Amino acid sequence: MERSGLDALIAYSTASVQANVRYLTDYSPLLTGLQGLADGTEHMFGSCACLLPLDGEPVMRLDQPWDIERARAVSRIDDVRYAPAAAHDLGPLIRQAGFSRVGIDNWHLFPAKEYLTLAASAPEVSFEPTRILTELRRVKSEAEISLIRKAAALADEAVHVALDAVHPGAIEYEIVLRCEEVMRSGGDIQLGAGTIGGCGSNSSTGSAMPMRNVGRTISRGEWMLLDVCPRVDGYCGDIARARLAGDLDDLDGGLQRIARAAILINEEVRKAVRPGVSGRQLNELANRVAREEGVLENKIDLLGHGIGLDVVDAPSFYFDDSPLSIGEVITVEPCLLVPGVAGLRIEDMVLVTENGGETLTSLERSLVPM
Repeated sequence: MERSGLDALIAYSTASVQANVRYLTDYSPLLTGLQGLADGTEHMFGSCACLLPLDGEPVMRLDQPWDIERARAVSRIDDVRYAPAAAHDLGPLIRQAGFSRVGIDNWHLFPAKEYLTLAASAPEVSFEPTRILTELRRVKSEAEISLIRKAAALADEAVHVALDAVHPGAIEYEIVLRCEEVMRSGGDIQLGAGTIGGCGSNSSTGSAMPMRNVGRTISRGEWMLLDVCPRVDGYCGDIARARLAGDLDDLDGGLQRIARAAILINEEVRKAVRPGVSGRQLNELANRVAREEGVLENKIDLLGHGIGLDVVDAPSFYFDDSPLSIGEVITVEPCLLVPGVAGLRIEDMVLVTENGGETLTSLERSLVPM
């Protein structure tokens, strides 16, 4: 903050994008919804903001009055209060402190009404987008890495247990349910993200969610795809695997090629992870392997992302030229789709080390048990 010439920083988070405020305070909202106010108006609750001065004590404001006691119990910040709009409290505090430049992290998420209230409350202050906290969080401490290792191991276990139940006639909804039970039993009740799961054509979007009332069963020669995100003490795991119902001889030859290519891309990219390489370079490598294997037209752009207190965090693997650093944890998840037929994602978590990359998820990647 001092090097950037900032007098203070505003960290903003929601129930879905928790990391910035949770990193500073240990608190995150549980849910989002509509709430009536005493003046007859309504607002959408489910967010919180932390004002972190360069000099002085931080404060936190949340827009859920019924969650104040929990927030105060878990937070490392003493000044925790309810405010329907955080800016109504933070704006006067910023003006009274005499700040001139205040950074807002999670700028893309920060609501326009909050920004306008800040600007009106402290018209002499320059409010500027910043990534200081987002970038700081990219490199994990040893304590954070320990929790992420546990989350990765839980992801392995949950998918292993669930995919062991895959066979012709199994119900995809029950497979996903089995997976979620293991994740919640071994980690936090609140998952990092909803589980993706589907078989056959239901997997062809790469982001299916089975419905109880559909009752889709798995046919011989189809695979069941799972992409799951448990949490352990707030930190997320993320893994994707698939299991074939039947033997490889039951699988269409074109889909066998897709499966081999997805595993190969995953392996080649994981081998290329090291300090200094960028997400763009890893994605370019993935595209090159996909082209050589004749499946580039099946590959989606997303190859991976940072992971920690949020499942999807900086860096992205689309066009990010920032170099990876020792201590970052990323995912490698090539996804190949055959529209209307099947889709496959093979995803692993990788810790960037001084020697390259250490893969934290270890579950076998083949479609059939070895």
